Amino acid sequence: MIPLEIGNLAVSHPPDWGLALGVSTARFAASTFTDTLDARTHVRKFTYATLSEWDVTGRQGRDEILAVAWELAANAIQHALRTSTRHTRGRAWLGLVRKDGAVVCAVTDPSPSLPQRQPPKLLDETGRGLLLVTRLSTAWGWSLSPAGTKTVWARVPTPPW
Repeated sequence: MIPLEIGNLAVSHPPDWGLALGVSTARFAASTFTDTLDARTHVRKFTYATLSEWDVTGRQGRDEILAVAWELAANAIQHALRTSTRHTRGRAWLGLVRKDGAVVCAVTDPSPSLPQRQPPKLLDETGRGLLLVTRLSTAWGWSLSPAGTKTVWARVPTPPW
């Protein structure tokens, strides 16, 4: 089930996320990213700057939101953007929505492949992303758009705004 904070995001086509979500720019921010060496830095700086603007601090879930946003973006990079061809270079969107005691992180990528949570293996260095998202969020899920894109979202609790 898609949470109310997501609204019509799953069926909209970025960059019209704010309109699809029915939120003002004061409670919504989005940024695009690709599979580049600076993607991690870009996603973290964008998320940190947005949370700072919203006055979300470490005690209010900032670190958890940063971790969830990066894990969702990293999954898009690894499973959707790295598989795109040179001629159809993939691009993904990270959206952040602040509503009533939560920040929803949503990543839309060009792949229709659904996220799959893997059982953690003791010595593996990868494969724990969705487990982390599950632990840090109150809910997470995904949806496919009619255009064949996928949105993966997670709702991370914060004190009410």
